[in-house]
Amino acid sequence: MVKLKFKPSRQMVIILVIAAAAVAWGLLAGRSPEGAEPGPLDDAARQACTDFANGRDDADDKRTRLSLADQVMASARRTDNSRIADSASALGRNANDSDQEWTDSADALAAACKDAGWSAG
Repeated sequence: MVKLKFKPSRQMVIILVIAAAAVAWGLLAGRSPEGAEPGPLDDAARQACTDFANGRDDADDKRTRLSLADQVMASARRTDNSRIADSASALGRNANDSDQEWTDSADALAAACKDAGWSAG
């Protein structure tokens, strides 16, 4: 059995630490912190929320869920509200998954819409 000896230099350790910190920062930079501003309720966000509210009750099978998610994501793609856009994307990703994953995604989108000031009336 061959033993390899690896003794990193101080410079290599510093580079690895900096690289790890950069990766961690990059992963966290795209996430909005808890309690962040809900974002604007622009026309695209309003349309995505309205489309979702109009179709949610009828989305009881995977085919209908996928169709609704496509419709909602088409509107959400144009919004400046990152929370609604992210929630719409999650809805699309989970449309073909379990009922619980769909429900969780749907609830998150409904909350994002409500927090942005959207209402059904």
